[in-house]
Amino acid sequence: MSRIPEKVAESSFSRKLIKLGYILLYRGKVGELYEIPGKPDQLLMMRSDRLSIFDFVLPCLVQGKGEVLIALTHFWLTQVFQDIPNHLLAWGWNVGRWKAAGWNMKDVAELPLERILLVKRCKIWKYEMIFRAHIGGSVWKDYLKDGTACGNILPSGLSKWQKLPRPIFTPTTKAEEGHDLPVTIQRYAELTGFEGGRLASMDLAIYQRAYEYAAKRGILILDTKFENTFDGKVADEVLTPDSSRFTTYEGLAAAIQEGRDPIFYDKEPVRIWGREVGTPWGVGLQNLDTENEEHLAYVAESLQVPNEVIYDTKDRYDIIVAMITGKVLRKYQAEDMKIPSRS
Repeated sequence: MSRIPEKVAESSFSRKLIKLGYILLYRGKVGELYEIPGKPDQLLMMRSDRLSIFDFVLPCLVQGKGEVLIALTHFWLTQVFQDIPNHLLAWGWNVGRWKAAGWNMKDVAELPLERILLVKRCKIWKYEMIFRAHIGGSVWKDYLKDGTACGNILPSGLSKWQKLPRPIFTPTTKAEEGHDLPVTIQRYAELTGFEGGRLASMDLAIYQRAYEYAAKRGILILDTKFENTFDGKVADEVLTPDSSRFTTYEGLAAAIQEGRDPIFYDKEPVRIWGREVGTPWGVGLQNLDTENEEHLAYVAESLQVPNEVIYDTKDRYDIIVAMITGKVLRKYQAEDMKIPSRS
């Protein structure tokens, strides 16, 4: 079970929301949800600057990371996939949207608009909907073992991160505690029937469109994870560095030729550091147990992430938001989300 280190559990933004009367419903590794008094069918979706790797939340922050996640989710849902049903109600200083949701703009002005979206309260689908256009990540070992990935039979002789003939669906469970577990596509179909197939088809179409959109900008979305609602909407984050793996055409080509991983525009610098850091139990956080109290306490209280790793991670988040939207983060927030400057 993940434990959020005390030093990063609360932020000035979460304290402000609570002070304003919003009720913390859920605090995850990075995301938070707040109930709104008098509006039971709405939630404030907030993203923090916390970092997690190998199911451990680290005792450090990446400044502005949460803003990138909110801005990119807004970008995909409002500028690329306007035709796709989703749970987004209002954002930024979009007066019409907030008023349609029954809000007074004086209340909106007090919100940390760079970090929140107003969303419809929904029942979330019980599976992580993961799609891959390239072979790598958590399914690479399975492919090397028997040429499959979650029941998908793949061509032999593929290089790591090589593009697949077609994107594949590799769902996992959504665990309340511990790790999400992979599910074969055959078992997923048995458990979810027509509705599960409909959601998978919708998400696959979204991924294919996003892949084509990004490819025109020199970006490859190697894989991604979607959240859905039971009534067929896209929910939560969409195509962000925390839910997707981004690289570039040039970076991937060089990596495959040299037999290494490409540069990923996400928290990969932290993963690399985490695999090599020494702990009292050996090398690598991936070898620690999230169910072990000593391991949890060590990560939360004693681990120190080097500043250069944090700065490298921040740079990658800033780069990918600019590459995808065509604007640096502050410009996108001001021009597209209509968020007033607080300086």
